[in-house]
Amino acid sequence: MYIYIMRHGETYWNKDGKIQGSSDIELTDFGVELARLSADGFLRDGICFDRIYTSPLTRAIRTAEIIAEKNLKIDKGTAEAAEDDIQKQSEFRIDPRIREMCFGKYEGLKLKELRNHDENIVNCFSHPALYIADETGETYDEVYARIDDFMERELLPLERNPEMKNVLVLCHGTVIRAFLSRINGIDLEGFWKIRQPNCCINKIELKDGIFISVQENILYYESEELMHRGIL
Repeated sequence: MYIYIMRHGETYWNKDGKIQGSSDIELTDFGVELARLSADGFLRDGICFDRIYTSPLTRAIRTAEIIAEKNLKIDKGTAEAAEDDIQKQSEFRIDPRIREMCFGKYEGLKLKELRNHDENIVNCFSHPALYIADETGETYDEVYARIDDFMERELLPLERNPEMKNVLVLCHGTVIRAFLSRINGIDLEGFWKIRQPNCCINKIELKDGIFISVQENILYYESEELMHRGIL
């Protein structure tokens, strides 16, 4: 069984260099285009999904919807279109555990403008073990806890279902880093060394209860500019 963990398309705050986190920001037109290019890339590679999980944030849902239009399997024996829709809905699941990390009071601000006067937020993205989240935000431990729960209680049981061959998890940069850190045994200090541009894809094999990273940072587009902006 293969799990494809994918980041959403570009948003307006990605483009502007703002810390995004739990704020519900929409895709730019270019972000929509990246999602469509990714859907076409999956199609070219013969990859269709038996189930899609998405974060509840709009940017993830919209990206997942675009992928689902071409790449979510339904039972071709179904007679009625309405029944097709019901089946699609049952395999398109919104899960709050894979929402983006909440950065609280820092959301909507530009990291570049905070560098000279807020050591705490600088630590968040350079020395995360030193980051202290206040009551408005979320800790790294809290993010790890919900990703661990999702992997253990949602993904692991899927291996017992012979119908599940390919699963898409559509989420966000920070939570993808949490996934990959757990899978690859990377400690917190190495967290932000993992690059995750918009609409990048990470292919994970789940075999005998073990998650194995097969290929990371798959891109179905070319854009040097985009690959270096929008870290969150």
